[in-house]
Amino acid sequence: MLDTLDTQIVAALIRNGRAPWRLIAEVLEQQERTVARRGNRLLASGVVRVQSFPSPAAISVVEVDLYMLRVAAAPSAITAIGTWLSERPETHWVSALAGASECIVELFLEREAVSGFLHGELAALDGIQNLSLEPIFEYYRTVSGWRPDILTLDQYQTLSSSELPHLATRYTELGMPLLDEPNRALAELLRANGRITIEELAAGLGMSKPTASRRLETLIADGAVYVRAILDPASIGYPVEGLLSVHVQAASLEAAGLYLANLPTTRWAANVSGRILVQTAARSLAELRKVMEDIAAHAGVIDVDVSLFASIFKRSTVVYQNGKLPPAQAG
Repeated sequence: MLDTLDTQIVAALIRNGRAPWRLIAEVLEQQERTVARRGNRLLASGVVRVQSFPSPAAISVVEVDLYMLRVAAAPSAITAIGTWLSERPETHWVSALAGASECIVELFLEREAVSGFLHGELAALDGIQNLSLEPIFEYYRTVSGWRPDILTLDQYQTLSSSELPHLATRYTELGMPLLDEPNRALAELLRANGRITIEELAAGLGMSKPTASRRLETLIADGAVYVRAILDPASIGYPVEGLLSVHVQAASLEAAGLYLANLPTTRWAANVSGRILVQTAARSLAELRKVMEDIAAHAGVIDVDVSLFASIFKRSTVVYQNGKLPPAQAG
């Protein structure tokens, strides 16, 4: 069980996975050495890990799009299918739903690869019953924007401004550049260690610390590199994870999306084929019910339903092992 300070440190890492212990200590009004000792223990234990990875749109010379995939399957096949999907480099997160016998997946695919992936490789798996691939049009919140009621809004903002969610779907459309060779090398060092220091980055890249720092800040701000604190929400008191599907009148879509994005239970929210999907984490079923009642009463909302997550196979590119988040490798 985590105590209050541990939970606050994890919440700080959700907002800014690369935040120096000094900054977190200032925000929490704690001694830096205490926060550093606690934070390093949490990272070493595997309660939370910091993962960085480049946006596929920033490294692919072929245009890629972001999709939500749902795979209906025989119940006995869900684990094998979820495991297969989690091991694919195209997928970012993979979960099994409890409300139906299916896996739900976020993934990037090249347009020319869609048919072969769906009707070739995936359809050939035993137990597949149905496939549905829908475009993610817009994100209203990405997971680094989750603000559980652990820190105040001012504390979250001091740690880092919120990630710009539209860059996940509009990177190419906005004319953002592909990573050059030095930035690709930087992204790979970050992938190996999300909290690598600027000194280590500079040494690994053979450049000055100011240059390495400037490149890193630009890549994160431009949405070319994502930094994610990966954890099970249950570890900080949010054990009820589910997927909300919110149907909204077309004229109210944007306003409803922004409303949903600002709920403290919302981990991410996106416009998927004209409806809003929300990955939610609540402290209890009673809280989830209240959240759903409030959403249903919001202007323009037609209906809302939920399916709880039965199991997790992958979060933010990290593959789970036997249903558990593996700790990062040392170094």
